[in-house]
Amino acid sequence: MAARRETPAARRERLCIHTITTKPWDIDTAIDEYARAGVSGITIWRNAFEKRTPAEVGLRVRDAGLTPVSVCRGGFFPSVDADARRRAVEENRAAIVETGEVGAPLIVLVCGADPGQPLADSRAQIAAA
Repeated sequence: MAARRETPAARRERLCIHTITTKPWDIDTAIDEYARAGVSGITIWRNAFEKRTPAEVGLRVRDAGLTPVSVCRGGFFPSVDADARRRAVEENRAAIVETGEVGAPLIVLVCGADPGQPLADSRAQIAAA
């Protein structure tokens, strides 16, 4: 039996676009253009919350028929500086709250490493954070 081929429209319904992909656009333009293109999901870069609350952005996303898939980004835990690691954890706690407020089920983490320390230490700091 031959495999069923998806139509382009069906594929777009499973597509999520990350707002950094269309960085020159503000969040409203991105939402409108993604919805117009038939895209169903959006990953929202945190700079969208500079002028509006995450809840407002999430409502705007859903009103346009899109699904907030994730918020980007958290992470950057590793550092040779203990104070920098503490600040990173605090920043990630704020990102988690924003992700919940926008209504997305997950946050994208970019964990990185600190070149000033062994990779194993960076990995341990990521796990601890």
